[in-house]
Amino acid sequence: MRTLLLIAVLAGVGSVLFAEGPRTPVDGSTADALLAEIRALRAESTQIMSAGIRMQLLIARLQLQEQRVVTAAQHHADAQNALAAVQGRIDGERARVHQLEDAALRAPGQGRTAYQQAIVEAGTQIEQQQRQELELQAREKELRKAVNDEQLRWADFNARLEALERSLPANSSH
Repeated sequence: MRTLLLIAVLAGVGSVLFAEGPRTPVDGSTADALLAEIRALRAESTQIMSAGIRMQLLIARLQLQEQRVVTAAQHHADAQNALAAVQGRIDGERARVHQLEDAALRAPGQGRTAYQQAIVEAGTQIEQQQRQELELQAREKELRKAVNDEQLRWADFNARLEALERSLPANSSH
């Protein structure tokens, strides 16, 4: 029984030694190469993580900028509509003045005075609306510039995002 136990222990130790096999010694240059490769992989991993974070930030900024462009464009469209409405009222008042002038020419003495008073009032309305038109034109011009500025910012963010995407290694972008 002792002999059997001794044989079993020797067989176990022998199998462990046989499984490990002969060890090839690692020379210094191979270890240095492996260490350099690990460092390069670590640096590339860090670069990819950093680029991913930057890309997420740029995407968020790009989305905010898109909202700004849409908002600025809406304000610009509102200003254009208000300007068109004022210009329409001015044209309507001018047409009314022409009708009043034609009617005043055909009207008898006292009727002519009433038409002339209506013409003066219409002229006052036209002047007020022309002042409003000038203000709206200035506002519309200012908003057009704001839309252009916001679109340029959007294009800048988009270009930066594309540059960042191009800087990533080809296999990491998919």
